[in-house]
Amino acid sequence: MNLFRVYQVSNDITIILSIFIILIMITAIYFLARSFFKERTRLRDERSMTMEGVLTRAEMTSLITSQIARAGKEAQFSLVYLDLDKFTDFINAFGQSESEKILEKIVKNIEVVIPKGVKIARMQNDEFLIFLTMDYDRTEAVDLANRVKQAIGRPIRLFGDTQISATASIAVVFYPIHGSNLKDLLSSLKIATYIIKKNGGNNIKVYSDEMSTLGGEHVEYYYQIKHAIQHKEFQLYYHPIIDLNKNDLFGVEALIRWNHPEHGLLSPFKFLGIMEQSGDVHWIGLWGLETLIKTYQELKQEFPKKEIKFSMNLSPKQLMSETLPNDFQKILKKYRMNADSIILEIIEFAVFEKQETIFKNLRKLKEMGFQLAIDGFGLDYNTLSKVEELDIDIIKLDNEFLKEEESYMKAKFASLLVEFAKKNNYTVICEVIESKEMADEARTYNINIMQGFYFSKPLSAEGLRGYIGTEGWTKI
Repeated sequence: MNLFRVYQVSNDITIILSIFIILIMITAIYFLARSFFKERTRLRDERSMTMEGVLTRAEMTSLITSQIARAGKEAQFSLVYLDLDKFTDFINAFGQSESEKILEKIVKNIEVVIPKGVKIARMQNDEFLIFLTMDYDRTEAVDLANRVKQAIGRPIRLFGDTQISATASIAVVFYPIHGSNLKDLLSSLKIATYIIKKNGGNNIKVYSDEMSTLGGEHVEYYYQIKHAIQHKEFQLYYHPIIDLNKNDLFGVEALIRWNHPEHGLLSPFKFLGIMEQSGDVHWIGLWGLETLIKTYQELKQEFPKKEIKFSMNLSPKQLMSETLPNDFQKILKKYRMNADSIILEIIEFAVFEKQETIFKNLRKLKEMGFQLAIDGFGLDYNTLSKVEELDIDIIKLDNEFLKEEESYMKAKFASLLVEFAKKNNYTVICEVIESKEMADEARTYNINIMQGFYFSKPLSAEGLRGYIGTEGWTKI
């Protein structure tokens, strides 16, 4: 009886093991078959997207991964991602075949502005990737993105008198700071592209780390920001700007912070991107100006002999609002404030050089008395004429050209900007000064107005009052 039971148990185990092995084999066959058909579909789709002179996704992937494998993190290169806006509208209007011809004409226009040797690949139906080797620096990558944007927007003749024009969301990343491998770089590009799409498309963005939070924290932070506005959780900090020639305070730059109830004091990198998407960035601009004016007037009462400039940043999104000049004018009238003590810092200047609404607003703000400052390394040789046209007052440079590891061309361009500023009576301010050595080096370029942690960290309004009262800049 016991032997029979042992035999029966052994037989049952054998059957179970056999069934288990069969299931494993079926599962393996299923996944192999699925992988085979998936790869076959991918190859078929890739063949259908083949264009003359344009790499396939596989070819571009191989090219970039080989570059990373050969040079590692010593290499530096840029990727520009193009995602055409609402291309399905063309497909719906003209059909798949005619839309493919439109796409080919768009690509031909793009190829005209791409330097010889620069590679472009078709990644998806209406998505393309441009690979710029280390021969091109970051400014040149953004400049190329601008030229590609213009090329995409050129009218295309279809038949008869029918013409169409396209737009694209264009993202830029730099290796290795935005990703240590191709997968991470593409992820960064997709995040930046998504943000552009959320803001209406037809724009260019360089990826930044704060964008990566938008996927997981976007919805949560969106509602928290609404709560923060209602409960006055935002606060301005002021970063001193020192005139070394006069050994005096030139002014301060207003920097927004969020006193988050759970996470403490948050820098703008955590929330400004989300506010750009939600439109709350316009509220921040008006609130920032009003808060800045209040602080200015309080300090003016306490230190009447001090002439202090107050600076605040404006993003392209804010400057695209047609009501911005009137909104600012209302705040000035409310506080009986003259605009000539306020500097508006314009960021991403090179990116929006063709935006007529922005330039119209800047001219109006200038007429109202505001001083205008721009990021010098956001310029290039082509946009210097735009600076003269806008009648700006200040060029701000960061410390890149002071670092030994930065290129010789950075230093040469800094010298050019200083000469350009001197010729046009612009003030030059060097930011991110972190040491005495940096301050001394900046002075060799005849730059004497500086800002950075070497002089002071950003201060609350109360801290700024103490800094002015004790003349903290004299204690460096």
